[in-house]
Amino acid sequence: MLMRAAIPIMYRATDLNGFIVDCNEYYAVRLGYNLGDVIGVSILSHSPAASRDNILSMLEAWKTKPESHTVQPLKLLTKRGEVVKVIRTSHPRMKGDKLVGIDSELRDTIAIKKIQEIYDVGARSDYEDPDTLRRSVDYMGTIVACSQSYLDELGYTRDEVIGISLYEHTAPRSQGNLRANMENWRAGYRDTAKIWMRRKDGSEFPVILTSKDEKDKKGLIVGRTVALKKV
Repeated sequence: MLMRAAIPIMYRATDLNGFIVDCNEYYAVRLGYNLGDVIGVSILSHSPAASRDNILSMLEAWKTKPESHTVQPLKLLTKRGEVVKVIRTSHPRMKGDKLVGIDSELRDTIAIKKIQEIYDVGARSDYEDPDTLRRSVDYMGTIVACSQSYLDELGYTRDEVIGISLYEHTAPRSQGNLRANMENWRAGYRDTAKIWMRRKDGSEFPVILTSKDEKDKKGLIVGRTVALKKV
């Protein structure tokens, strides 16, 4: 079974003052740097001038009130001065019980839009169903589309959902089950699963998950759409 790779993830970790303490190679390369050029540098150096005041405000807010996760659009600045639009998902970076920084996953919005065009869920009459929650993900589980019923049930806006990992909406008790289900899907098995979802307010509810492959024009599987039925 052929599958195409998914949206690449840029990863960076900072201390509470915004200095990069870790990142993956893709983050450095996408911005035109080597890894050694990035560690120890302020994220302000990778941000357009117009965004820097907002970033400083965000850093100050995290020092006093870190959130379990935040999702927001963000602009990065490459070494050549080009602007890259991304969706950032961030989590507190902990050392034991102490908050020491911020972990961030960044996904390029251009890559997200390209996969949205392949899926074209808006052209499907059955995608929107008040009795079924639907979400469409890429190969690695980044959400690229979802139904209104999905948003209504989980309590999010569309901007808070598109571009984040599906595991953000999975209750901790079911994350292992869902990861196994994703691995089985990548291996060619189309099994159902009972998983517990987690709403924005922290409440949980069970669903039965079934999936349908998403293919590009060449017939290659690039992701899947799952139907989530409440039980």
